[in-house]
Amino acid sequence: MELNQIKQFRVIARTESISKAAELLFTAQPSLSQTLKRLETELGTPLFERRGRRIVLNGAGRIFLKYCDEVVIALDSAAKEIGEYIGQKKSDIHILVESTSLIILEIAENMRRDYPWSLPHFYHGFCDDWDLKICSDMCPDLGVPSKVVIEEPIGVIMPKSHFLASKKEIFKSDLEDCDFLSLNPSDGLAKVIAHFCSKADFKQNITMYVDSPSVMQELLKKDFGVAFAPRYTWHSYYDGALIFKPVEDMPMRHFVHLVVNDKKYITKETQCCCDAIAKFYTEYAQKFC
Repeated sequence: MELNQIKQFRVIARTESISKAAELLFTAQPSLSQTLKRLETELGTPLFERRGRRIVLNGAGRIFLKYCDEVVIALDSAAKEIGEYIGQKKSDIHILVESTSLIILEIAENMRRDYPWSLPHFYHGFCDDWDLKICSDMCPDLGVPSKVVIEEPIGVIMPKSHFLASKKEIFKSDLEDCDFLSLNPSDGLAKVIAHFCSKADFKQNITMYVDSPSVMQELLKKDFGVAFAPRYTWHSYYDGALIFKPVEDMPMRHFVHLVVNDKKYITKETQCCCDAIAKFYTEYAQKFC
């Protein structure tokens, strides 16, 4: 059993698809299928079961994944701790971005300007071995080592031409006949919004799901509907063509968390990077106070 096989297995397990894993690993599907077959032969049992187009871990696969994670994380931590011990100046810092993608460019530019010796890599959508993670939630306590870097209201956004745009105040009842755009249900922010809608007994009439805020922005400008969105971290979104309005009888809060992967060795560089990103968010939020 080789380390590369273990790493490939982890990506297959996370994506639940050999084709998607092959894309992420920049390898051919047949080669990846052979790797999986060799692992299953060596272990003496299948590791996945098929469910339609997906493959999902079975009981044996879940056990194997647990130990694979421990092996890869341990080796990565060892390399980082040794690098720090021998005075290695630079190490890669993997940052998984699950929220606030609209302002990640500003964060990256600030890091390059103020901390040119660090090597942060930002990943959107998938990163199996992240050091830091930026994510959304509806509450301030994730139950893991994390820090709330922004707390902001969520309201409704719409084009200035929308019939509700001229109203001084908006209530749930005003939105009942509106068409809604939404990020995909698996998105962290979409889950937060769905939670508050359920809590308020409000059903969005979602006519379209989109993969990114930028696509949603263009559709909103063309009057495809309205959407729920956060006030601060989507501020660049409201460029004159779109406006933000709170829903008076439907209070919603969005918490942006900066999470440290406490399963890995945290280098001084990683901690410094974490502090720098937290500082950026604090200063960003102060613009709206």
